[in-house]
Amino acid sequence: MIESRCGILCNECKYKEEVNCAGCVAMNKPFWGESCPVKDCCEGKKLEHCGQCQEFPCALLTEFAYHEEQGDNGKRIETCRLWNMKEKIKSDGFDIDNFVQAVVAQNAAMLKSFFTPEAIISWHDSNEQFNVDEYVRANCEYPGKWSGTVQRVEKPGDTIIMITKVCSDESSHLVTAFVRLIDGKISRLDEYYSDISEAPQWRKDMNIGKSIN
Repeated sequence: MIESRCGILCNECKYKEEVNCAGCVAMNKPFWGESCPVKDCCEGKKLEHCGQCQEFPCALLTEFAYHEEQGDNGKRIETCRLWNMKEKIKSDGFDIDNFVQAVVAQNAAMLKSFFTPEAIISWHDSNEQFNVDEYVRANCEYPGKWSGTVQRVEKPGDTIIMITKVCSDESSHLVTAFVRLIDGKISRLDEYYSDISEAPQWRKDMNIGKSIN
């Protein structure tokens, strides 16, 4: 979801509540002045955000991103790059945000729809390999209520590399995933979780999957 023109994440901005800011995507005039040059430039080119621009990252955006007082040390540039990469992958038939939402919502039917019937899923840190039905069971029976935020996406060649932060009330993990697609669906998913070294007992008791090694 695009939250701004320059890559600022409105939900993390302190001014959202302080001045009841609706975000630059929804407002005609910024609360801090007559206009915003980045917003004006982006909308003048009929772009949703700066990451879609052929000149990205331009000098104007870079100046804002690294401004001593109002900047964020380039975070908004990386956000625009992330948005743009997700849009390109979505145009190939794979919606990263919807996939992550299906995972953390533990929506079995929705989750299964992202895979080819013969897909292989490997959780390398716990040495487990699943077929699609086994993976959906393991994911959807995972205890706790989860949320997830995609932090970075790259696509060298035919492989999508995703780094996602997943959190529950009790724990949080960074997950690095390597995704291979066939006709927009996952044919192979290799995931690496931080701070996990073996399968928990509840999953061992399910007696599903097999060892990778």
